[in-house]
Amino acid sequence: MIRIKTLSLPLIPALVAVATPAAHADVVFSLSTQKTYRQTKSNINFKGGRFDAAMRDGNFSFLGGCSRTFYYRPGYYINICPIGSTGFLSAGRVNGVDITTPYMAVTSVAPSLVIAGKAASQIRLIAAPASSLPRPSGGFYEDSVSLYYNLHTTNIREYNVTEYFQRKNYTQAQRGRFEKDIVTGVYRYAFPRLNSPTIPAVVTATVFPMAEGFAKVNNKSSGFKFESVGDNVWSGGFVQLSYLRPNTFRWSGITRTNAFAATDTLNFSLRRLINPRNPKNSEVIRATSIFPAFDNGGNNSAKVQLATPYTTSYVTPPIFAIGTRGVAELELERSFQTGGITYDFSIRRFQIPIEVVDNYQDFALLNLSEVSTKKRDILADADGDGYNNLTEWILETGATDPGDMPVGPIPAEYQAYYEDLQIPDPLNSYFGFNVDVKVGTNPAVNTILQRSTDQGRTWQTFQTSGGANTGWSVDRVTGQRNGVPVTQIQVRSKQPSLDPNATIPFVQPNGTAGDLYRVKITLVKNAKIKAAAKKLKVVAKKIKK
Repeated sequence: MIRIKTLSLPLIPALVAVATPAAHADVVFSLSTQKTYRQTKSNINFKGGRFDAAMRDGNFSFLGGCSRTFYYRPGYYINICPIGSTGFLSAGRVNGVDITTPYMAVTSVAPSLVIAGKAASQIRLIAAPASSLPRPSGGFYEDSVSLYYNLHTTNIREYNVTEYFQRKNYTQAQRGRFEKDIVTGVYRYAFPRLNSPTIPAVVTATVFPMAEGFAKVNNKSSGFKFESVGDNVWSGGFVQLSYLRPNTFRWSGITRTNAFAATDTLNFSLRRLINPRNPKNSEVIRATSIFPAFDNGGNNSAKVQLATPYTTSYVTPPIFAIGTRGVAELELERSFQTGGITYDFSIRRFQIPIEVVDNYQDFALLNLSEVSTKKRDILADADGDGYNNLTEWILETGATDPGDMPVGPIPAEYQAYYEDLQIPDPLNSYFGFNVDVKVGTNPAVNTILQRSTDQGRTWQTFQTSGGANTGWSVDRVTGQRNGVPVTQIQVRSKQPSLDPNATIPFVQPNGTAGDLYRVKITLVKNAKIKAAAKKLKVVAKKIKK
């Protein structure tokens, strides 16, 4: 409850209104919460969050990248920083600029008019809704800035921009405490008043309801959760996405009682994990995104804004590499002016770990719907071209087109260049070929490289083993491509070139020009054939329907 005596204190909006008319008052107070939830197969876990209160009185604008250790006149730099050094930062830090490079290209200044600086210990929370949050309480820190402006004139003045902030962090084990501390309702703070230190300036801000992670409270369940993702198949802590088919995400829990169409936006993205082997607890890499596909997302900017915050589904296209791991994230962002100078910039992030898997059942559903049940079997040859469905699935050829058959790799020269230069790079140039090995398939398969030295009459596994293979190296190498683990069989000639000026240091090994190569695919073990057959029965039922 707000006590009557607090009403006698001057409210900040009123103080702003009576400020010097010629001055531009820029006073902003924000009260915001951030929470992250991550869903597993059986639970929605709280990942942590924070409560932020921030006051800023005053503001100034400057040109980025123009801060220097010395004063420079207008036009000193051609095409950049044309106005020269107009400001000198004497205290504080702003957007990465501090007093080590104090000369700045300042374009405008609005000094503090209401809130006094250098008095963080005087700030108090004086009233709040019934909760476990102590009051009166402080805990604010100062982040104020002082600068001199305009250095190009004889009227150089010092300007102060007052900033205070408070942050209360909550760990993944403190969801209950967070919800007891910060509840919906009106919060009232007292700040030190400029030129009147004995009379505080008061600001009132409101915390509104916002969607939270699914939970059961007093035998009642409510909150956000992903209802389904793709076919809802979980393995190793990840829900599986199809490599071949579009994947539909469906969710519930964001309603008109906990989200507002005028102020809230809902964004979708797929993001990478710092540790892809720990889907439950690994942090997310914010600077990049899997989808939308940007290598550098510009500090969390890479995301798809949905039509309204009440959207309940989204479909991703089948464009992701096999083995991709990360989280699908729905981010509910609020930008709400709750009063004359008060704002709410709260965020909720709802995550679910995802892994892209290549399933034979998807391949059969898309490619074998017109053939008999017998020909849909993983070891059958649906088009009679001599390659079974298993091989055509893994090597991505037409399972019902006898003219579309797997083509064996052919050794050739590969000329590498130094990055951003058109200069040959001999160290990374080679004579040979690569074979991509599919991992993360269901069922699991073996990829075997074979060679024939008699025009295809007989085939042997091709590997570095001495004898006739001494001219080649054959290695299975695992690396990363766009953040996804990739395994290759890399075949490289060891026959050196006799040309001292060659930019590719190796040539075709002697006596191997007529050799043939192919990739053979087998199931890892017989038990997987039965598992695949069961899935094909499900596929057949879908086709009949």
